[in-house]
Amino acid sequence: MTTTTANTASTETSRLGRLRHAPWLGVVVITLMFCEKMLAHTYTAITIYVLPEPWKYWIPGIVGAIGVWLVLRGMGRDEVKGSLLGYLGAVLIWMSWFESGHPLIASMAQIPTVIPEDGNVMAGLLGEHVFLQMSGLFCVVLLFFLMLNKDVRCRMLLWIRRRIGLAETIGKPTQGYRPNVSRVAAFEYIFVTWFMYVLMITIIDPRLFGLHHPVTYIASTLVSLWGLYLLYKCTQQREVGLAVRYGIGAAGVAWFIPETLAFYGWLYEFYLRVDLHPIPMAIIFALYVFCFRVLWQAPIDERTGRSAR
Repeated sequence: MTTTTANTASTETSRLGRLRHAPWLGVVVITLMFCEKMLAHTYTAITIYVLPEPWKYWIPGIVGAIGVWLVLRGMGRDEVKGSLLGYLGAVLIWMSWFESGHPLIASMAQIPTVIPEDGNVMAGLLGEHVFLQMSGLFCVVLLFFLMLNKDVRCRMLLWIRRRIGLAETIGKPTQGYRPNVSRVAAFEYIFVTWFMYVLMITIIDPRLFGLHHPVTYIASTLVSLWGLYLLYKCTQQREVGLAVRYGIGAAGVAWFIPETLAFYGWLYEFYLRVDLHPIPMAIIFALYVFCFRVLWQAPIDERTGRSAR
């Protein structure tokens, strides 16, 4: 490397380094994950509604397999790269195998759609949404038994454990135990996305209360405030790997806000029509790559495997 190249790299590292300190670190993570949500919607819309058979099955199958490979590649890596690879792998798995698989399952099971009496399709549930809602029982039960693991690190599960008085019963975490962050990030992404889908579908379910009911308004407000609080807490994180894993939960909950606004017709989901909005989607993709690069290039403390401060 020449002296000029080294100086340029040093300047760039210094410039990007400011984005890896609170509160900007949290802002970068949140931006990354909100861009991901929009890109995932674009991808899902294309695979389900645009691609012809058999490509609408082959492409998600291959992309999901790449996601599994990324999670495995992240195992044994440092906290930053392990968290990012686990997160990215889970994104590909969810939007390929789950998002593309649910409509197929609903069609094979002939699950009918649920449309409210006023005919508002946006406020209704497709067959795959009904199927996903029914899976919520399994999601909650699995989360309960996960909470009983004394080495679990999920902030929400730890909070619930303390509130219901199980902290002493379960016991203290294993001393010196360090979980594989790639697995943790992937597991967290899938469970947070699954849980929030079930929660959102249940809140707007026209068979219960529907969009225009005081219970729906109150529940939506509480979840939105929860999401905003988590976004704020994400900006307080000071270690890159931890911020990524915290951001998975924060963005997963906070994405409830734009989804709800879209249900009421207050937000136009332009990311569902990349054919009409190619430039904004190109900008979002570029911003996603930039944020990912900022986090990926974080210097690592070799003694701890975490980002150096």
